[in-house]
Amino acid sequence: MKSSFSFFPDVFPVLFEGAKLMVNKGLSNHFQVSHTINMSSVTPSGYRFGATYVGTKQISPTEAFPVLLGDIDPSGNMNAHILHQFGERIKAKFVAQIQNSKFTASQLTTEYKGDDYTLSLTAGNTNIINESGMFNIIILVEPIYFVS
Repeated sequence: MKSSFSFFPDVFPVLFEGAKLMVNKGLSNHFQVSHTINMSSVTPSGYRFGATYVGTKQISPTEAFPVLLGDIDPSGNMNAHILHQFGERIKAKFVAQIQNSKFTASQLTTEYKGDDYTLSLTAGNTNIINESGMFNIIILVEPIYFVS
């Protein structure tokens, strides 16, 4: 007999060893902070402070921009995300990770939505001095069907 979780895999809880305490506090309609304490013998234990800001530019009832979110630990290791929509067709996302006072990962993605296509440009871990990094261009075109 199949488990009910096999039909709903997103409902199944994520198992981990240890304990995690999360406290979220909304300070306004647009800003919230979080405190997380993680205790585990498998993953690094410790404290993280997080902040989230959601801007006032309302695109739809469920979307507002810009969105800035990040968290930092006492050692200064940080994860940050910035999402913004410029007009109706252009959307950008920047993700960065800083560890030991150095950028260990960064990625910028810009997306343009045309009437029947989407163009996406991505630059990841770019370093002009070392001439390294990743650039990606994706073009998605809506198929055209002819019916006679």
